[in-house]
Amino acid sequence: MSILKKIVENTRENLKAKKAKLSLEDVKSSLKKLDLPKSNFKSSISNKDEAIIAEIKKASPSAGVISENFNPVEKAKEYESVGAAALSILTEEDFFLGSIDYLKAVKRTTSLPILRKDFIIDEYQIYESKLIGADCILLIASILSDLQIEEFVKIAKKLELDYLIEIHDEKELKRVVLYKDALIGVNNRNLNTFEVDLDNSIRIKNLFKEKNIFIAESGIKSIDDINYLKLHNINVFLIGESLMRGDFFKK
Repeated sequence: MSILKKIVENTRENLKAKKAKLSLEDVKSSLKKLDLPKSNFKSSISNKDEAIIAEIKKASPSAGVISENFNPVEKAKEYESVGAAALSILTEEDFFLGSIDYLKAVKRTTSLPILRKDFIIDEYQIYESKLIGADCILLIASILSDLQIEEFVKIAKKLELDYLIEIHDEKELKRVVLYKDALIGVNNRNLNTFEVDLDNSIRIKNLFKEKNIFIAESGIKSIDDINYLKLHNINVFLIGESLMRGDFFKK
């Protein structure tokens, strides 16, 4: 079984425990009592020569523990001070050592909009994302059916959440081009093998004829990488590990 399938199966099991503690109806009821604002994630990265979505994560299956002295709030403040346009926060608990509590803590201390980075496979997670303060959700095409994507997009729109659909290849691109409001992210890391190819974003971008905001994800390690991608008309970048390690601007 690939690591991606293991993560999805683990997520499914964890959701059973979550729902036992707090049902979907309870989450919806809590949302009705709050007047949560419409997301400004998409607008924060639009029409810019360069926009960085700076990721906060403690660990990953490919890199292990990235930050021993992990402090998501301080990291968010650091990212905001260097001009990040938005944040991405890992909330998957077992493989990335994330937590929804990290997102909630950061939300209280930053004005930057936040992408909840997780493996969303159930509508419960979308309502939960709104409740904890996320502005945008991640939908990974490779783990979702066409029907699931359609249903999850409808829920996101109802909740006034922006949504980033992550793809890896031309086949997945063809599945998502009908979503004109989606942010389209190309993951340069193959989630089955974890091999990274920065040119994957460029190949997909050259095939992409729509007007959606296009985001290069993973494998971006330096300013030179950003400049290389910008030469190919890619202007929005999701950067995690190199920013977490603090060596991005040193290269």
